[in-house]
Amino acid sequence: MIAVEAIISKLQSLSPERAERVVSLIDDLAELQALEDKQDLEDARAALAEPGEDVSWAELRGKLDALHDPHPPARRFLGMCLAS
Repeated sequence: MIAVEAIISKLQSLSPERAERVVSLIDDLAELQALEDKQDLEDARAALAEPGEDVSWAELRGKLDALHDPHPPARRFLGMCLAS
């Protein structure tokens, strides 16, 4: 991560107009990040309030792996043939 002193030095080397535009962009990005954080928090609270049983990541991962086998039977067979 860039040190604050390095950022200030770079801003000071810019023309006042360009430095103002950069600072404005940084402010916009900070505001966007705050909005995204707020939305993430709202989404998390809504998910926690949903009825039903909680599912662990390990259980979910197992179910997803079973649905989307990265090595379907034909591919496993080919792998066994090539390994011989």
